[in-house]
Amino acid sequence: MIRRLVRVIVVVLLGVAIGVMAYVAFLMMTNPRPRDAVGWTLLAPLPSGRGETAAAVADGRLYVIGGLTGLGGQATGEVSAYDPALDAWESAPPLPAARHHAAAAGLDGVVYAGGGAAADGTPQPTLWALDPATEAWRELAPMPEPRLGHRIVAIGDRLYVVGGVGVTAKVLAYDPATDAWTTGAPIPTPRNHLAAVVVEGEIWAIGGRSGSQIHTRVDIYDTSTDSWRDGPLLPEATSGASEGVVDGVIFVSGGEDPSGAGGVIDRHWMLDTRSETTRWEPLSPPPLPVHGAHGAALDGRFLIVGGALRQGAFSRLSWTISAQAYRPQL
Repeated sequence: MIRRLVRVIVVVLLGVAIGVMAYVAFLMMTNPRPRDAVGWTLLAPLPSGRGETAAAVADGRLYVIGGLTGLGGQATGEVSAYDPALDAWESAPPLPAARHHAAAAGLDGVVYAGGGAAADGTPQPTLWALDPATEAWRELAPMPEPRLGHRIVAIGDRLYVVGGVGVTAKVLAYDPATDAWTTGAPIPTPRNHLAAVVVEGEIWAIGGRSGSQIHTRVDIYDTSTDSWRDGPLLPEATSGASEGVVDGVIFVSGGEDPSGAGGVIDRHWMLDTRSETTRWEPLSPPPLPVHGAHGAALDGRFLIVGGALRQGAFSRLSWTISAQAYRPQL
């Protein structure tokens, strides 16, 4: 009787395992394929598929930094640099340690990468700089608190950290000249997986999520007055979207609703900050809608590199190597 019961349990478990493997294989085989999209082109692919990366532009090149990769969703310290003149990628010095959900920015030809999570998922306060002279990363003064799912932007001679999972919701400001941090006013609605861009010296914090709620909210931070004000709401809530600014026009693309009933947001919006009527307008979505890929503006185009084609826990089945570029008709 016991042997029969054991055999039944083994058969059931084997059936479940086969079913799970078949479902995983089905999802991987049915990941979306690139489609035709007005205004979009596909660039040379990223050397390896990954998402939840950081990205920065420095000296005319785009750096894609760290992220998650593989079926296990392993953290990586891989760094890849894209040259738009050659439409080609090359390996850059890897991070000193693996990071995912980090953020990055370029300032005066230097790439800075900060925060993110280590392999065990613990948020980190680390700040590194990729020195173009030595082609090596060096560790700088750590952030006042750890952050992940945040953004770093450059304004003038300083870096600013907004949003993310951390101890507080304060803006963090870094001065490379003194290797020192200060803090600013907290973002009105604390959230992570937000997008952020700089327009005329102000930071636009766009979308994002807090807990299971994803947001349409836009908050604008004035660095000169250390104050926030409301911006125009997104037409649809999103988190983990890609962002960029070309000639005063903000672009926000994709993102996700990570809940089981959610999905990747198949949308692409623009907002012309030069117009008297500041409102979001729909544009043709990219060939592949993704989440977990920082956007970038480079060579007059809006770029989205890597990311995931499925939401939430299914992301690890759908990391993409695609590099997508949108050239605005401004």
